[in-house]
Amino acid sequence: MTSTPTPPRPSWMLLAVRIGLVVVAVTLFTVAAPVTAVLYEVPVPLAMLVSAVLSLSIGLAPLFPRSSSIAHLAGLAALGLATAPSTTGPWPVPVTGVIGLSVLLVVLGVRSTWRTTAGVWAAAAVLTLVLVAVTPGRWGQADVWATSFVVTAGDTLILAAAAIVIGQRRSIREELAEARRDAELEQARRRSVEERSRIARELHDVVAHSMSVVHMQAESAPYRVTDLPPAARAEFAAIAETSRTALREMRQLLGTLRGDDGAERAPQPRLADLSALVEATRAAGIPVELRLDADDDVDRLAQLTVYRIVQEALGNVARHAPGASTVVTVGRRGSRLAVEVVNSAPPVGTVPAAPPDDGGFGLAGMRERVAALGGTIDHAPVPDGGFRVAVTLPAQPATDTRGPTPDGGSR
Repeated sequence: MTSTPTPPRPSWMLLAVRIGLVVVAVTLFTVAAPVTAVLYEVPVPLAMLVSAVLSLSIGLAPLFPRSSSIAHLAGLAALGLATAPSTTGPWPVPVTGVIGLSVLLVVLGVRSTWRTTAGVWAAAAVLTLVLVAVTPGRWGQADVWATSFVVTAGDTLILAAAAIVIGQRRSIREELAEARRDAELEQARRRSVEERSRIARELHDVVAHSMSVVHMQAESAPYRVTDLPPAARAEFAAIAETSRTALREMRQLLGTLRGDDGAERAPQPRLADLSALVEATRAAGIPVELRLDADDDVDRLAQLTVYRIVQEALGNVARHAPGASTVVTVGRRGSRLAVEVVNSAPPVGTVPAAPPDDGGFGLAGMRERVAALGGTIDHAPVPDGGFRVAVTLPAQPATDTRGPTPDGGSR
């Protein structure tokens, strides 16, 4: 049983927090600007500029914590220097400045890392002490030392520590949720591997055994049946060879499903193997002509796709139009690889091995293979009663692939 990840914070809550932060920033500006200008006798433009920097940096702190912190500290330094000539207290950081710094530390502690928050607090404390140190005329004022204590070791330190605790708690909660998601993903992968192993076992039990029986019967038929004609012997040999090929490819597929590295590195059919495929089809009684005009210098996955398409098309001819003459054309067309399999109508009186609506997935599998490589496919009956399959695929330079996708079924 898996744990449910912590749900994300509702969007309305985030919106409310942002609106509240904007309200605080605007309120701070409307109070700080007149206080700085009137009580500390700072020129109005300068007072508004410094107050705007301090307020805007608070509003942008959740989005740009480091840049906003630097801007806020620069604003505090400018505020301390601008209010230094005045005798009004508190100083070197006015009340509005202390409030703004406290809000900034809370935002950083909750939304940023503890290192950033601690760094901003330490920088503000050092800045305050530097302002006091370079203004010896204020050393005798008690409010100067009280304000310095508040900034360096008083309320701002407490608020920063509390915000860091809250922020760390949020970070830990997010990390736990991420760990739960990783665990669930790993469990899903394990279930996928187990399902693939189960499918491999089923395929072995259902298909491999039957194909082995077919192979043994085809191999032993010439010895069991006396006076067998040469044509029948050749047909039995073709059946045995086809069953051996099917068994070999079935073992590769089972190895892929089980995740065996050796199966992924096993050789896969190429354009050069089309001749053997056509010969086996001819031995099954289907006249096939191969027109191959492409070198073995294209992508290996494209070669495998061409082989599977031709294999499926010839299998469809054997099932639905046995005995029909067929032409297989494979060639380069610029940067693309063109494949065409056209068969005529079956001879009169021929009974198809499978009805037209046998419910298979051969054409669907072709479309999936072609779409995976970014190619095109066209299949339709031809006027003389036959069928045509035309495919174009990108012909990239040959690459060393670790293995193709598992084979699809037949129509």
